[in-house]
Amino acid sequence: MGWRIFKYIAHLFHTRHRKGHGIHSPYLFEFVSRVLFNSEGTEAPEAILKEHRWQRSAYAFVRRSSVSMRYGFLLYRITRWFHPEMIVELGTGMGISTLYLSSGSPETPLHSIERDMERAALAAQLIVRCCPGPLSIHWGEMDEKLEEILPLIPQRFVAFVDGNHHYEPTVNYIRKLLERAGEEAVIIMDDIYWSRGMYRAWKEASSWPEVGVSIDLFHMGILLLRKDLEKTEIKIKF
Repeated sequence: MGWRIFKYIAHLFHTRHRKGHGIHSPYLFEFVSRVLFNSEGTEAPEAILKEHRWQRSAYAFVRRSSVSMRYGFLLYRITRWFHPEMIVELGTGMGISTLYLSSGSPETPLHSIERDMERAALAAQLIVRCCPGPLSIHWGEMDEKLEEILPLIPQRFVAFVDGNHHYEPTVNYIRKLLERAGEEAVIIMDDIYWSRGMYRAWKEASSWPEVGVSIDLFHMGILLLRKDLEKTEIKIKF
């Protein structure tokens, strides 16, 4: 806990580019201003918000570990802005983040993997009720199921990695996703300061040459893959 507090203070001290100020790349400026700070005032569908509120009141697990509404809105805006050919989620949980991701781009196929059978079943019930788009939940071991869907992943995708909070598997997942990426893709890592191992995974992935821009929001990290982006690492208070 002391390490995370220290890192959070350091993060606040080094944050820059509030709402895009000082960013020269038009692509990155658009992402920071429109998507991160929602300059267009985009709102997630009320049905998703209502379901999220109910889930948080009904299940203690959702309150402890599910994505918050603030970050759920962000996932929604990312897929809405990017219009990916596929959305990949590693770690379905109760399906809340799945709904936000899918609702942002409802025509896009989404494949989500969950290791825990009970959570996968509850997420499936949630998805049946809300039915935001073409969505599949794969229950089983993360490594095994990821290998099964890798051949399906197109070059232009959004991936949300929230399936294992340890260094080695996280790095392996991101490396496999990067190998599928083409000219442009987005990879979102959750809980990058969860532990020293997760922080190490974040820093290593950020350093890879395939990654153009890495955006550290403390609770999440975003990797923008685009070949014309200058290598940039930024911290933003979100």
